[in-house]
Amino acid sequence: MPIVWGVNHAARLVSAKATGELGRSDFEGYLDGLVAAATMSYRKVLDMTQSRLVLSSDDMMAIGNRVRAHERMGPMGSVAVIAASDEQYDSFRQFESVLDANRPLKIFRDAEMAYAWLTVGLPEGRELDETRRLAALPDDFGADSNVRTPAVSPARRRR
Repeated sequence: MPIVWGVNHAARLVSAKATGELGRSDFEGYLDGLVAAATMSYRKVLDMTQSRLVLSSDDMMAIGNRVRAHERMGPMGSVAVIAASDEQYDSFRQFESVLDANRPLKIFRDAEMAYAWLTVGLPEGRELDETRRLAALPDDFGADSNVRTPAVSPARRRR
């Protein structure tokens, strides 16, 4: 499966890294795993920098319906997606609009900004459209049970 993920229960954080082409079954398997691990309410980071969405409109609708069904079962954690290219960014933005999920979801180009947003929100004076122009940091985090949230430097917070 092209989505490998790990959980830091103490931080209530799921870190996932996607590789290759991602289809409906990949997202369904990921969601199944999150439900089985009782982590739907945890914050999530999905690194998409080394992957590509391969989803039809029907696939997107089916995944969106599934996510909304999970929302009716309990609270859902915020999701930060890291995209490397404009194509990835636009594909996930389209996917996001179809999902129509009832929880915070933001797309970033920078792993540090994604983790910072999940931890404390966007730094003062920083707009989301600025994150689209930043270079991605694809290997900044591992998808294992020892995932650590990177510290955000004071200089980075002020930008």
